[in-house]
Amino acid sequence: MTLRLLALVPLAVGINLAMGQIVSLLALPVYLDTVGTVLVAALAGPWAALATGLVSQLILGLFVNSVLLAFLLVQLLVAVYAGVMCCHFRVFRSAPRAGGSGLVLGILAASASWPISLLVFGGVTSPGVTLVTAVLGGLGLPLRWAVYVASLATDIVDKTATFLVVYAVLSALPGRLAGRFPAAARARGVAG
Repeated sequence: MTLRLLALVPLAVGINLAMGQIVSLLALPVYLDTVGTVLVAALAGPWAALATGLVSQLILGLFVNSVLLAFLLVQLLVAVYAGVMCCHFRVFRSAPRAGGSGLVLGILAASASWPISLLVFGGVTSPGVTLVTAVLGGLGLPLRWAVYVASLATDIVDKTATFLVVYAVLSALPGRLAGRFPAAARARGVAG
């Protein structure tokens, strides 16, 4: 770990915390609390992303909302997926690639998170997603399927938006600045 990477992780944790809090305060049916994790995966690779995801989720769970501790494995799944996709598949080469990768991650994240939401919390987690679950339940969907559909829909939108935000950030980075981070060129598809 270089000093540059050590400074990048707390910055990305701050991004995760800020985005998560804004979304929570507005009760939006997304999370956006993994933008920093995915950005670090693109700039520095999977190990730095894992550190970012771990620290972010622990801080959120211990100091903001203890419910979030139960979703630690989902945050780590995001870090591993983003790290692998950035390093090996150059997902930030184009907006469609980034969006498609986010969509796939949304499906994976929902598959990991909906059982936690249902079995541990009875479908009541973050305000926006709980609202979607309640609406679906009000339409007659059994709780199990309401939680699943709400998780799937919100995670697909969330992770697709996350990957597109990171794509926009990486596209706006000057090449010289991006060149200071080991994984950035691979993630953007400009190096072997």
